Amino acid sequence: MLLVSLTQSTAPIIGPISRFFGVVMDYIYNILKNGLGLESIGMSIILFTIFTRLLLLPLAFKQQKSMREMQKLQPEMKKIQDKYKNKKDPESQQKMQMEISQLYQKHGTSPFSGCLPLIVQLPIIWALFQVLRNLPAYIGSVRDIYLGIVSKISGISGISSVLLEINEGLKSLGVPNFDPTSENHLIDLFSKFTTDQWNLLFEKMPQLSTVLADSLAHINKINYLLGINLADNPNLMSIGVLIPVLNVAAQFLVSKLSMDKNAGGNDQAAQTNKTMMYTMPFVTGFFVISMPAGLGLYWLVGTLFQLVQQIVINKYLDEKKA
Repeated sequence: MLLVSLTQSTAPIIGPISRFFGVVMDYIYNILKNGLGLESIGMSIILFTIFTRLLLLPLAFKQQKSMREMQKLQPEMKKIQDKYKNKKDPESQQKMQMEISQLYQKHGTSPFSGCLPLIVQLPIIWALFQVLRNLPAYIGSVRDIYLGIVSKISGISGISSVLLEINEGLKSLGVPNFDPTSENHLIDLFSKFTTDQWNLLFEKMPQLSTVLADSLAHINKINYLLGINLADNPNLMSIGVLIPVLNVAAQFLVSKLSMDKNAGGNDQAAQTNKTMMYTMPFVTGFFVISMPAGLGLYWLVGTLFQLVQQIVINKYLDEKKA
């Protein structure tokens, strides 16, 4: 049964998509748990990412095909642009735009045809992040673990003030209008805890380290993958550094493959692609370092899928062309 937390998205478009993906994530987690005896957030994220990428495959194919078609037109577009290079009057510019438009019509494409699939994907991607950022809101079994923690701390003197202080310390990542008497708010808060927050809680209330030992061991069991705690931001001094490093490498390969396939034509566009090839991987690395490793894992698996996807689609389009 899927149990709802207050932080489950209720946005008009994002909300329903998030709930659909939440059902999928819950189903994957329970199949691994009940069918294979494997309680693993990491493996659930990997399978979940593959599922969502397969779901988006038709849109990705359309987008990549459109980019290829646009690239083939670059030499002819450059000829038209060179033809009117020194003619800046409105009439000449209008003729240039008309010739370019006729070129698009002749080949049945448009500069905006590759944008639609990307626009459609944006709310889907945002919905995915909503699920991954609030797993107890969407996975009943995970929520039950945190519900056990709430039950164990219930009635302990001074706990409310300590949790209010920790929530305030989380700033924008904390639970809005946090109420320490609300079961859902407590689950939301504990699900945001990294190792640092748990240590801070035990420092302020040492007795809880014994009370919550079993529950915390269970949380660590489901959160760890290959020695990496997916609830924490990647630690650059540990094996967790693999998450940002592999993300940077994967993004570079995707960008390079895209640039190699789209080489030629407009020199300015080629230079822009080259710049993006070197900047995007580091932008990706920066964001991955600043988010929990679980989201970085999702990003990594998605990028690797995209890499294979590009290779397969390009091969298909090349064979079809031949």
